[in-house]
Amino acid sequence: MMEEGGLMHGFQIWVNLPAKDKMMNPRYQDITADQSPTIEKDGVWARVIAGECLGIESSIDTVIPITYVHVKMEEGTSLDKTLDTELNGMIYAFKGEVTIEGKSVKDGSLALLSAGSEVTIEAKESSEFLILAGPELNEPIARYGPFVMNTREEILQAIDDYQRGILA
Repeated sequence: MMEEGGLMHGFQIWVNLPAKDKMMNPRYQDITADQSPTIEKDGVWARVIAGECLGIESSIDTVIPITYVHVKMEEGTSLDKTLDTELNGMIYAFKGEVTIEGKSVKDGSLALLSAGSEVTIEAKESSEFLILAGPELNEPIARYGPFVMNTREEILQAIDDYQRGILA
């Protein structure tokens, strides 16, 4: 029987591609829950949407290496996580409170992680959070509405392409 009512979280995550890939044909991958690997160990549950966590890897194809993991932890449990040396990351808490190297990350807040970080995440209470990571591009960002490019000229071209109906 399906649960009715209650609180549901949804996250829409956009990945900033390198300039050389920004004009590629758009892609969409519809991944159902049963296609995303999960693992449960010692009071820690994780769904690996992209990248790797606790020894399991996602099956989705990403243009650039990224990490996107949904984690649930029971009170008093811990998780050791090492970021790839090429990826900067963050942990976004959306339920409960965790500590990362002794610093509190509560519901609605995030902690930034630098490339190659080795951290221990401890649940102070039943908690849920996302681990997100990607490469540091060191490129300018220009944005307008739904368009994110590197220059104002590229934004104007994207708007023109959209208005002419030629965005793939």
